Amino acid sequence: RVSTQSTGVKMDKEAVRVFLFVPNLIGYLRITFSIVSFYVAFDSPLVFFLLYATSFLLDGMDGYAARALNQCSRFGAVLDMVIDRVSTAGLTIVLSHLYPKYCFGFILLCMLDFISHWIRMYSYLSFGEASHKNASPNENALLKIYYGNRTVLGVLCLGNEFFYIFLYLYSHFPHTLVLVLVCICAPIFALKQVINVIQMYAASVDLVVWEIEDQKKEKRKQ
Repeated sequence: RVSTQSTGVKMDKEAVRVFLFVPNLIGYLRITFSIVSFYVAFDSPLVFFLLYATSFLLDGMDGYAARALNQCSRFGAVLDMVIDRVSTAGLTIVLSHLYPKYCFGFILLCMLDFISHWIRMYSYLSFGEASHKNASPNENALLKIYYGNRTVLGVLCLGNEFFYIFLYLYSHFPHTLVLVLVCICAPIFALKQVINVIQMYAASVDLVVWEIEDQKKEKRKQ
């Protein structure tokens, strides 16, 4: 039970236990790695790569731990999504400095990433779902494949994030191999942006339809 009083928020042991779930502890570690990686991003590219890549790869572990230990929670789902978004946003900010000619493009990508995931998260929590990664039966076909198949989800997320990571490495180590890795990830990155646009539209429609149906229910009660 959580009660808000004038002195602040008081939590019982059960609420504290949720904050200490293993997947949430992994989340705190992820955000710590991300923050430190951005601190050294312009001075120590290899340290940045190791810290940021580790933070990103831990993203798969928190979900696995949540399911294996039966520690799924709405807080954990939101924490996971927020860490993903702020980490990617931080990396796009770094890239906008390394590739100033494409700064506007990185801004648009950052905005799309935030908007599409935030609207989907809000709509799913409004409908009582525990996570925005759950695929509903009436889902858009592409989104159903994306969220319904964890292998597809993993490959697209990996390709998307490592496209940014390899772009970062290429700015410091302009080797042909790094450029090849960027090109390999590019189609996956492009598909991920298409999915972001679709989920932004689909979630927006869901919210509007839900609002209309809610208004109709209120009118019937009157």
